[in-house]
Amino acid sequence: MKSETTKTNQSGESSSLSRRTFLQVASAATVGIAAETASARREITSKKMIRVGLIGRDGHWRILLGSIPKTRDVQWAAYAMGEPGEDSTWLRRQPAYGRQTRIYENYYEMLEKEALDVVGICLPFYENAVASIAAARRGINVISEKPAATTLDDLSRLEQTVRKSGVLYNIMLDMRGMPIFQAARKAVQQGAIGEPILVTGQKSYQWGPGLRPWYYKRRKTYGGTIAWVGIHALDYMRWVSGQDYAQVAAWEGNKAHPEYPGCEDHAGLLFRLANGGTATCHLDFLRPPTASSHGDSRLSIAGSEGILEASEVGNRASLISTKGKNGDLPLPPAEDLFSRFVGALRGEGQPLLSTEESFSITRVCLKSRDAADRGAWVTL
Repeated sequence: MKSETTKTNQSGESSSLSRRTFLQVASAATVGIAAETASARREITSKKMIRVGLIGRDGHWRILLGSIPKTRDVQWAAYAMGEPGEDSTWLRRQPAYGRQTRIYENYYEMLEKEALDVVGICLPFYENAVASIAAARRGINVISEKPAATTLDDLSRLEQTVRKSGVLYNIMLDMRGMPIFQAARKAVQQGAIGEPILVTGQKSYQWGPGLRPWYYKRRKTYGGTIAWVGIHALDYMRWVSGQDYAQVAAWEGNKAHPEYPGCEDHAGLLFRLANGGTATCHLDFLRPPTASSHGDSRLSIAGSEGILEASEVGNRASLISTKGKNGDLPLPPAEDLFSRFVGALRGEGQPLLSTEESFSITRVCLKSRDAADRGAWVTL
């Protein structure tokens, strides 16, 4: 899945005086609301028009804007710029855009003035936790770009705020909705491979034709490739297999993109599973531009009674089982992250992932990154 990013300052600075001023305004607003009691979540009935706001357009903002026109009784009410002086002409080209869509230069102003039910947050990764906290304190349900936070301290503050407010919180792990992983999960739940013992995941991406955004150049602003890319694989590995992680060791580095020292272009992770099994995951930004697709996501699970494999390239999930169930699995329709989120708010079903899962997989990623930094095993 290709990351959609804004055209930002490529100088490697954070990004300019105008951005520092922009963030100072946001920081001041944070201080102003720090002592506020978290608001109760707004009631949403099955017939209510759900008003959605979007903050920034770094990452997978199309998860919201692509789904809004297809989801009943949902409107794009407001947009807050992610960068000072951002060119907003792109908004009017979006099918979700309407006369009701208001544009703000500062997301705190948007959160104060608009009666929003849901806000999508797609800022440079290190800023998403602060914006999520600001929304949750106002009782607004949140769909944030992943990871939920880039530091464990920010994650703890965000988790406390969300729990206190009672809002529904998701990160954009939309790969759960892919038919191959839906089919693989169903097969595991039906016992097709017995107990999952060895789980292997892969995420491989092209670097892309242009420059990556400025915040990729520093670990502090980027957050690390394990947290940005690896989080997808670590989530579908855990979700499909049903096995949680107990310990992790990891290695990472940057060999092919020295102009972005804060962005690792490869990583390998080794896990001890809670059931005593083993998991490995490797991820990279090394996929050649001549490849047939931007990404190549894979999953393999060896169990006590069979082996299951799923591959994004070819859109295929296959099974070899001692129970006589062999061959390609039938693929269900794709599940939409945003539609499931809205349905959960209306009491019409469960979200594609829970609030707790959003936090726990972020914690796994941040601790895995720490394991790589320290060169040591870390308990999860």
